[in-house]
Amino acid sequence: MGDTGPRGEREQGSAAGGRRKGGASNGRPGGRRKGASDARLYGGLGALVGALAALVWWSLPGDRPPGASAGDAPDEPPATDREDPSAPRAGLVRPPRASAELAVLTDKADDVIRRVASVAELAKRLDVRHCGGACDAVKKVMADEDAFEIDVLKADDLILPPEDTMDTVAPGLTPSERASARAKRTAVVIRTQGDLTREQMPARAVFAAAAELSESLAGFVYDEVARRIVTADDARSHAIVVGLGEPVFARKHIVIQLYRQDDGTARLLSLGMQRFGSPDLSIRGANMAAGPMLAEIINAAASQIAHGASGGAVTVTLADVARVIGKKPAELGANADSARPVELDVVTPERIEGDPANEMAELVPREGATREAWDAIVATLFGVAPAMTAALDDPELAAVAEKARQSLPAAIERFKAGEGELFVKGPFPIPEEARVDGGAVAETLWLAAASCDAQRCTGVLSNEPSYATNIALGKTTSVKRAEAVDWMIQQRDGGVAGGESIKVLRARVPR
Repeated sequence: MGDTGPRGEREQGSAAGGRRKGGASNGRPGGRRKGASDARLYGGLGALVGALAALVWWSLPGDRPPGASAGDAPDEPPATDREDPSAPRAGLVRPPRASAELAVLTDKADDVIRRVASVAELAKRLDVRHCGGACDAVKKVMADEDAFEIDVLKADDLILPPEDTMDTVAPGLTPSERASARAKRTAVVIRTQGDLTREQMPARAVFAAAAELSESLAGFVYDEVARRIVTADDARSHAIVVGLGEPVFARKHIVIQLYRQDDGTARLLSLGMQRFGSPDLSIRGANMAAGPMLAEIINAAASQIAHGASGGAVTVTLADVARVIGKKPAELGANADSARPVELDVVTPERIEGDPANEMAELVPREGATREAWDAIVATLFGVAPAMTAALDDPELAAVAEKARQSLPAAIERFKAGEGELFVKGPFPIPEEARVDGGAVAETLWLAAASCDAQRCTGVLSNEPSYATNIALGKTTSVKRAEAVDWMIQQRDGGVAGGESIKVLRARVPR
């Protein structure tokens, strides 16, 4: 969600116009268009370098039960006063225009790239799988040199994520695909910009072009804003194929980072809303355990804002959350009859070191950004307390763990065959000084597996530990296969296999 999935720890950094090592960029084939400006087309797209900590309820692991109605929005969402963007105040401050950038990494021959990566040729190859029934409108955008640009660069001119972060930046790729992506020598960079309208043509055009070019050039798509690399198949799944006039935002179009602040509370921050002509959204001051639910609240609010909502507040319902997730309210593990809408103020936040350079907006409960206020928001909207934990000696979960260890070898083979991303859950020790009243000696956490051998699965931690202080979200760690208590495969087609402990815990939520 965004395309939210547990993805490692936060690092600081930002970029406008895409990070480049230098080197020429040749615009449309034949030379860079006169007057083109990366800062104009892509300025304001901040990138927090490093791992993605976006958490998804039903499609990715978690021990907690699990995103927007657009209503009748104006064609051109009004911009607000931007004279003093640094001063906190109520109201939604939009960037002047929507803008986006994606890069296709390829190893095709130069003559093939020059032929394929041209606006005219691209327009010929666009199909309904890239742009649905709106292809004519997308082609019109691509024909406008002020709205659409293709540059062919050396891949070395981009600052790609370090090799040791590829398992978090490219979790949907197999190990061989990750190595292949970093070895690509050419980057075809697509940039779009345009007015703020409900049709969201810049987003439609950039996702359509990236999907088609990654197919034609047998490449991978690098989204620097979200710091992720995806396959051509995944890029096609991001394409906007709904008709003109229909809501276009999907949680997979952005990511949401979750990290612990110095005071122990959670802060969440979206990345990628600039492509929808919106500020990125943040939440702060909540309990870490509420992070997954708050991520879906951000997704629901982001959908409303992307489709024209404006003003100093946003109202989110359980139906809004369910709509963005793609499920019915009753499927969210909450008591839908007791769930009630929540209203959040939208304010300009105080910036902290490492925040992206683009516009930002903070969602705040009426009672203020406190742990208690956010817990009340979660309980009101979802009908369930924000935290659920599991003891290692739980008999029902012990039975699940035994079955999981028996089926884990087959799951590992499915992962190695490229079925999807494998998550393995296991115990992590809690230091004695962190145990409450002589409590549990370990807590169970998920890791996103990068590899498995005969003894253990190694990857990056996908949960924020509550008590296991010797490990942190996004850090490389391992789980012994003999100690695994569950596994889950996030399949390439969006399905999920395994995750039986999650089902057990959700069934215990009062209904």
